Amino acid sequence: MRIEASAAFTSSRPLFPLFIFLFFIPGFHSRNLQQCSSSCGDLTNISSPFRLQGDPAGCGDVDFQLSCQNNTAILNFRGGKYYVKGISYDKRTVRVVDVNLAHGTCGLPYKSLSMSEATEDGRFPSLITFWQANFVNCSNTIPELRDSKVPCLSGDTSHVYVNFSNRNLFGYEIPRSCKVISRIPTSWENELNYPYNETTLKLLATGFDLRWSVECRNCHTSGLFCVYKSNNDPRIFQCETVFEEDYKTLLPAFIAYLVSRSLIDMALLVRLILAPLVVFVFLLHKCLTTRKTVGNAEHVGDIQMLPEPVPCSPQGHTSNLPSDSPKQVLIAASIERSA
Repeated sequence: MRIEASAAFTSSRPLFPLFIFLFFIPGFHSRNLQQCSSSCGDLTNISSPFRLQGDPAGCGDVDFQLSCQNNTAILNFRGGKYYVKGISYDKRTVRVVDVNLAHGTCGLPYKSLSMSEATEDGRFPSLITFWQANFVNCSNTIPELRDSKVPCLSGDTSHVYVNFSNRNLFGYEIPRSCKVISRIPTSWENELNYPYNETTLKLLATGFDLRWSVECRNCHTSGLFCVYKSNNDPRIFQCETVFEEDYKTLLPAFIAYLVSRSLIDMALLVRLILAPLVVFVFLLHKCLTTRKTVGNAEHVGDIQMLPEPVPCSPQGHTSNLPSDSPKQVLIAASIERSA
């Protein structure tokens, strides 16, 4: 037995170094990911999950890849281009600014982006600030908006204004001769709706903060839902299916909805179809009963109008016969012949 065990151990010895190598490689690889760092201009610590285009394959995540152009890091996000002003790995946020607004010059954003559109990306599930600039183009001059007019975009037949709000503008809030041509998230200071001047340009140039999350990216990739696990900073996200937490509550509610819906449908069926049918049958029965009663009354009247039988006397003579009745005439003629 010892010889067999010793032989087995001896035969497995060549595999032991391979086992050690495979066991420690994942940890070594993960440490390499954490230590991998790049820089671009003022952004000196680009590390996992972010990476620069051209970094080794083990550095960061390709879904969080940045490019370095003119010594400035750029994020391609939902069709737009944004300069990356800073990354916070503690709070899991990234500060970005539209490339057309980054230098404080007058103009439209490179790509229209509303707050709701910004949070539809699985990599960046939420914003830190909840204000946006709405650029509105009008065919006529709007006197009430003259302070917010964008001079570099306006002309004789086109008048562009900027409005700051915490949501998309409703249709009734936009003059009939105007339409929204672009949007961009911005910092909360624009709540004051400053006139379109150097102050506004500087505020637009500060950009806005996006919250990034690898967990949410993985959720969207798997077709699941990304929810807050913790509302504290940094906010932690986790994946959930639709009924992972609340299916025991939602299922009875769904069944109750189906039952109530069925009862409502039955009530409508009774009210709209069965009730008129019952009324029709009742009226038909009443009509037929009334006609039968009238017919019976007429038949009884006919019977009452028939002549009553004439009673005979004990001597065989009729009583109360009219004087001109045929029988009386025959009797009188018989008496005359016998006389």
